[in-house]
Amino acid sequence: MSEKLGQVLCVDDEPSILRSLQWLLKKEFDVKIAASGQEALELVKQNDFDVIISDQRMPGMMGSEFLREARKISPRSMRILLTGYSDLQAILRSVNDGEVFRFVNKPWNIKELPKIIGDAAGIAKSHPADALLTEAADGGQIDTGEETILLIDDDPLMKAQVSEALGADVKIVQATTLADAVAAFDDLKVGIVLSDTRVGSLDTTTMLKVLKQENPGIVTVVYTASTDSVDVITLINQGQIFRFIPKPVKAMTLKQALMAAALKRRDLRGSPDAAKRHKVETVAEEAKTKMFETIQLSAASVAATTGTNLLQRIGGSFRRMFGRG
Repeated sequence: MSEKLGQVLCVDDEPSILRSLQWLLKKEFDVKIAASGQEALELVKQNDFDVIISDQRMPGMMGSEFLREARKISPRSMRILLTGYSDLQAILRSVNDGEVFRFVNKPWNIKELPKIIGDAAGIAKSHPADALLTEAADGGQIDTGEETILLIDDDPLMKAQVSEALGADVKIVQATTLADAVAAFDDLKVGIVLSDTRVGSLDTTTMLKVLKQENPGIVTVVYTASTDSVDVITLINQGQIFRFIPKPVKAMTLKQALMAAALKRRDLRGSPDAAKRHKVETVAEEAKTKMFETIQLSAASVAATTGTNLLQRIGGSFRRMFGRG
């Protein structure tokens, strides 16, 4: 009999869902089930799970609440949330508090789900958990001055808001176009990215996904006015966004998110392999091609306005990011 790939906990209040998950996964994984968040937390205390899978909508304790508590008990476990509806606030909570590895839509793909869980189990076994971040998640002051923060936003007031929240000593570089953002990565040691999901009329999300794919050690904080949960889920799965902030951005929320991001960066610098716990799904080539063309247009616009040939200056970095010759 072949060795199991890992220990998996499945949590759902619907018995038929639990039976389906157990049937699907039992050949490859050692599977335990729980019908509520409270029951599941007791199992988390008693077992060393590699992967914890939870439904979101459950009575008593929602999936996002359960994963937040499970993370405190077992930071090593990779967390996956099953979603079957569009509750954006619940999704944001699960990202900000539970640091979910993947969202999986219900009904799930029976071929893809075991692959996702196998990937997560392999990461949990081979790469360290975010122990430092877990220990200090509820407080503590981090010297954000040790990081360069790249702000991607064309709003001139946003940089002032970030400076006010963190203090004048923090190094903040603002990119007002997508081409400027790529240039900043080529020129600077950027550790934290703070970005709106739109710059002017352009969507930034594909670029954020590619940046994380090519630079797994960066930590990304996104603020958005979007209410589209599909967009947010895609950013998690393909961009491993660390924190989401709803607009309008509140100063205290911004400060807390960036302080946590600085702490995460400190962990990643101390243990570079930990970045592999934030492995992203591959961005589709069609989306990358479209973004490549969009940034070319952005760079051309900058050149027309300032006479600066950004594409020439950032050519090597640009080609590496988007795999273009």
